[in-house]
Amino acid sequence: MAPKSTGKNIEAETVLQAVVLADSFNERFNPITLDMPRCLLPLCNTPLIEYTLEFLAVAGVQEVYLFCREHSEKVKNYVKTSKWNRSYSPFKIITIVTPEARSVGDALRELDSKQLINSDFILISGDVVSNIHLKQVLDAHRARKNTDKNAIMTMVVKEASPFHRSRALGESSIFVLDGKSQECVHYESVELYPRKRRMVMDMQVFEKHSDVQIRNDLIDCQIDICSVEVPALFTENFDYQDIRKDFVYGILTSDLLGKTIYCHMVKDAYAARVRSLQTYDAISKDILSRWTYPIVPDSNLQEGDSYEYMRGQIYKEQDVSLSRSCVLGEKVLIGAGTEIAENVKITNSVIGRRVSIGPNVTIDGAYIWDGVTINANCSISRSILTNNVVLEENVIVNKGCLLTYDVIIGPNITLPPYTKLTSHKQTSENDDGDISEEDESGNQKAASFDISNLSLTDNESSASVISDGSSEEESDFDGPTTLEVFSKEVTQTLERAFSEGHTVEIASLELNTLRMASNTTFHDTRTVVIPTIFGQINTDKLLPSTKDVLSRWGLLIGKLVHSKADQIDALFILQECCAKSEIHNKTFAPSLRILYEIDVIEEDAILEWYYDERSKGGVVKHEAYSKLRDAIGFPNECDQEPISQRVGFYLTSLETIIKTEEGNQRQVSLLKNYRQTIGVAGAFNVSVIQAFNASHKVSVGAQIENISNGSISVRRKRTISQYNEHVTSSMPKKRNKKDYDIRDTDGSMSDDGLPPVS
Repeated sequence: MAPKSTGKNIEAETVLQAVVLADSFNERFNPITLDMPRCLLPLCNTPLIEYTLEFLAVAGVQEVYLFCREHSEKVKNYVKTSKWNRSYSPFKIITIVTPEARSVGDALRELDSKQLINSDFILISGDVVSNIHLKQVLDAHRARKNTDKNAIMTMVVKEASPFHRSRALGESSIFVLDGKSQECVHYESVELYPRKRRMVMDMQVFEKHSDVQIRNDLIDCQIDICSVEVPALFTENFDYQDIRKDFVYGILTSDLLGKTIYCHMVKDAYAARVRSLQTYDAISKDILSRWTYPIVPDSNLQEGDSYEYMRGQIYKEQDVSLSRSCVLGEKVLIGAGTEIAENVKITNSVIGRRVSIGPNVTIDGAYIWDGVTINANCSISRSILTNNVVLEENVIVNKGCLLTYDVIIGPNITLPPYTKLTSHKQTSENDDGDISEEDESGNQKAASFDISNLSLTDNESSASVISDGSSEEESDFDGPTTLEVFSKEVTQTLERAFSEGHTVEIASLELNTLRMASNTTFHDTRTVVIPTIFGQINTDKLLPSTKDVLSRWGLLIGKLVHSKADQIDALFILQECCAKSEIHNKTFAPSLRILYEIDVIEEDAILEWYYDERSKGGVVKHEAYSKLRDAIGFPNECDQEPISQRVGFYLTSLETIIKTEEGNQRQVSLLKNYRQTIGVAGAFNVSVIQAFNASHKVSVGAQIENISNGSISVRRKRTISQYNEHVTSSMPKKRNKKDYDIRDTDGSMSDDGLPPVS
């Protein structure tokens, strides 16, 4: 009698299955996906779905069910002619067309109705790029099921900042985990519009779990290990549409189902999903930078690929024609059959196959797909040109443009930034044909594709890194909404600090945490912090309120400046902030004075800002600059304040009228020349002027007068000494030096600190 089979033997014989969702059910890639499904769009000249299928092959998957809806014939034809349909393919792939599906939930209900799944399976989207070793995740999932019979799903997550560029705009999640078992005890989807300010949790969560972690720093890799019960639960709950917002949230908040879901955190691996043009650009740069190794171009994933890796992160296929004078910069990929003429410069770009590039063309940060023709003297900056686009001569494509299939431009045309052109009328359907206007998170505003979100920054990128060693540079396709989210977070943090009376140290710590989490610069932080602080000033009590606010919060600005360049940048931000209105202009001078007194801004930075042409440039700035000249100073107080001892502080109000009479021109011009020598476009302290006049016996008509009620300043002893040295070198012959000296009240000309001149 044969021995009975053990559960272990049955498990060993179980076929590992995967469900791939080829449809995205949103509009983010419109109008590109009006002609082609997202899963077949080229990423570094390789269809997106190739990366997903390669990932599953490495994981040991034996059966793949590929769900598609719109453009299903193109998907089926691709699979039929690919290596995955060969006899040596590691798995069997079955394409399932679901024309009525409108969400992930509909697809999984269709899966349940067909009864195709007989064991734990992998649920993944057709646009995932990953080099995770999934065997460890599968083993951990199976081990959990042995100890927790109610475990039905394991979500693969990766630690990263809440503002990480690999997270598509409009997507953020809060995972509440058991610190010991990594069980997900609560899940909350955070949408941009409307912004959530609070999260409600059942107190039983804290009663059942002694160690609870609330995590907003986990990137959802969109890779799930599901039990066979998951499709059935979608069938039982017909209102479940989204896998996270509906299913996970519903399971965890249900009192009846009693099912559990876990998270598995991976390290030293890469995982990202191409969910938007922002992530398309970021992941492309990561592939070229080899953060996704071994998923790199020279691995030649497709049959017929022939990429070779060259110095400078350049990848070139065979049968590429390059002229002698063309220049290839870093991070460039060129497909087979491409011809590049004389004096062409290409940097940070992907060039498809059979592309013709004429002479004197510049391409930077662009994605040129197959069959594109670019004629002479064209310039393309950080844009996407899909298949068979034609640019005639002298066409300029500015940043953020999107030209879809068969569009012809030119000649002598300049496309404004963020132009979107298609060769046929756009329908109301989404990128995969879905009539729904909502994205996968139910957020229309975040999901709708807007070419204005292609804010291609000047910084080169390699952004999307979920990998621990991935690039930290900003993405060229980093949408402005990313900065808007950061700005909102900073503003909310400051408003909370204002209302709750936080210390500057606590507020600084929170801002620094946000800055590092969002991978933004100190300049970005200053751009938000300075206007927000100035927004606390009460315009009805302008000067007292300015003093109160900046005396309390000015030091927070100081936490954001670490060099003279930072101080100058802060001054420009302050100038723009005060230039908004006549009322705000009046706060500029008091603000400078207070920031100076609390050692946030130094005199050298103020001088350099003043003489910088940018402070006068542009209509708005020039008007503000002119107004600020008359707005600076605390009348009748400057000589008593420490700030009055600084030469040139009130730079724009240090204007003097030099009245001269015949016979006194020499003395007056000496002082005027000295002002010019030290680079101060103004006058001196009133007491110094008086000393000068008295020393030189200048008549009343020739005395130097100030037009701003004494609002002038001087670095007293040093200024006097420097002036005297200047006079010595320029005084006329046969004249006593003392006739031209400016002396303090005690007659001293030393550089020692003495009381102010009376």
